[in-house]
Amino acid sequence: MHTKEKILLEGMKLFATLGYNGTSMTKIASQVGLKKSSLYTHYNSKEALFLDVTAAIAEDYIRFVKSTFENEGKSTEEKLYLSFQAHVEDMANHEDSLEFYNRFSSYPPQGLEDKVLELLRESEKQAREAFKDVVEKAQEQGDITSEISATEIAHAFYGLLDGLSYETNYFNFDIIKSHGESMWKVFWRGVMA
Repeated sequence: MHTKEKILLEGMKLFATLGYNGTSMTKIASQVGLKKSSLYTHYNSKEALFLDVTAAIAEDYIRFVKSTFENEGKSTEEKLYLSFQAHVEDMANHEDSLEFYNRFSSYPPQGLEDKVLELLRESEKQAREAFKDVVEKAQEQGDITSEISATEIAHAFYGLLDGLSYETNYFNFDIIKSHGESMWKVFWRGVMA
C-alpha cells in the first residue's frame, strides 16, 4: 500500500471514530508512521485530507454498487437480491467507512457542509442511476412491474439499505441479515410483475 493510500485509510478510521474535531494531523501521521512534517508533503491541511477521504469513500461506493450488478445470466430477482445481499455484507465488513459515511452525511464538519454533501449526494445519485438502469431493463422484459417508476423503486431499495445501515449501530450482523431478509421479501413482492 502506498503512503497516500495509508494516509487516506488511517485518516478515514480516525475521522470515523474521533470525528473531525477530534482528529489531528499529528494523530494521522502517528498512525501512518510518519512525522507530521512528512504528512504535510502529501496534504497541506486537515480539510484537504478530509475532503480526499470523503471523495475516496464516494468513489469506492459507486464502484461497489456497479460491481454488485455484474451477475450475467442471473434472473432479475437474483441480480437485485445479490446486490442487496452484497450491500448488507458490506455494511458488516466495512465498519469504519460506514461510520464515516453515517457520521458525516448527517453532521458534516462546519465550513465543509456544502463540499461534503455535494460529494456524497453525487455518489448516491450515480448509485441510484445504476440501480435504475437494471430496473428499467427488467421492466422492459416484464420482470418488474411498470406500475411503479424505476425512480420510486430505487428510492425504496436504498431506503431499506439506509435503514439497515443505521441498525449496524445497535445489532450484530446475524440480526441485521435477518432483518434484511424480511425487508427483501416485502420489497420483491411489491415490485415483481
